[in-house]
Amino acid sequence: MAWLYQRPDSKKWWIGYRVNGRQVLRSTKTSDRADAERELAKLDAITQANKAGSLTEEFVALLTRKESSGQSLRSAVKQWLNECKDLSVRTLPGYRGVTDEFCDYVNATDTAPLLRDIRQETLGAFIREKRADTSTGTANLNRRILHNFFSYCVDNQMLPHSPVPSSRALKLDRESKSKRRAFTMAELKTIYEKCPSDFWRYMVLGGFYTGQRMGDLICLPWAAVDFERGQLRLKQRKTGKAVTMPLSDALAALILELKRKAGAVKTSDAIWPEQCCRYEQYGASPFSGEFYDEVLLPAGLVTARAWPSDQRDGDGKRTSRREVSPVSFHCLRHTFVSLLKITGASQSTAKELAGHSSDAISDLYTHVDEATLTKAIKQLPQVTK
Repeated sequence: MAWLYQRPDSKKWWIGYRVNGRQVLRSTKTSDRADAERELAKLDAITQANKAGSLTEEFVALLTRKESSGQSLRSAVKQWLNECKDLSVRTLPGYRGVTDEFCDYVNATDTAPLLRDIRQETLGAFIREKRADTSTGTANLNRRILHNFFSYCVDNQMLPHSPVPSSRALKLDRESKSKRRAFTMAELKTIYEKCPSDFWRYMVLGGFYTGQRMGDLICLPWAAVDFERGQLRLKQRKTGKAVTMPLSDALAALILELKRKAGAVKTSDAIWPEQCCRYEQYGASPFSGEFYDEVLLPAGLVTARAWPSDQRDGDGKRTSRREVSPVSFHCLRHTFVSLLKITGASQSTAKELAGHSSDAISDLYTHVDEATLTKAIKQLPQVTK
């Protein structure tokens, strides 16, 4: 027997029923009880058919106008992205980018292929192709985003099960991952000397003297810099953790010079508005590529990359994989934490300055006095001299 109910987190009415022992829950998409009861009445025929042993999923779809029986992939993607519109300005573009790439991969239109026709083999081939172009981590990220989408389809009765293969099935969790390392002081000074612009000089000094992530530095607003107190205050985009830290003399001098060049600015403006806009739209990928090609390569720390997209066999399949570099912009964060500890900073001080909120130990040391933080920053060696 079908039943009508409301979820605590929704004003809409839902219907529950069983098909061959399997519970099915679906929204009536209405908050009007009378309309919901009319939907419930339609299921009387289903109940009778079930008792008679003649119930089929096609019959259920016909009576309930279940969208999954004929909904296209693109239609379902648009519906999912619309429900994800409240996600962060970085997460939503990532979701949209991956699903758009997959839709292009299967030549999806507004009407085909149908959601129910997407096979695990197709998804596996797409993710393996992404792995041929990028790292294991990026391929896994694509898999997780597609998993989230297809899980949404299952939760909303658009599909009986998700066709996304596991990372183990794709052997994505068995491949070796490149470990990042800290830069040496000699490497760091060379990197700074090879920076081609004020932007990258700021990024290198910011990464080394604050240990903050690329996105936090690119989109840092003027309001985050307190020249009078010599402090930097920001809320980390990844963790949401508020970080207050002393400014090193070298970084403060550079930011002050940038402000002089910028002239009149609003405190809410990003220090680098153009780069911030690009980061919000495309994420870290283009900046990581620029750092590799315009800073690390001239510094002699990496070799020129041959992109697999230019290396294909007669069938158009890629014949090689891109090598994942052991050094990247994120190594500045490793360098920051490593040198803090080498110069005598405690573990709690290093975690407070870096904003490490995922480690349970950091929860025990949520406050470190300002004098200790300032001393730790001042003990870091000079990059610009």
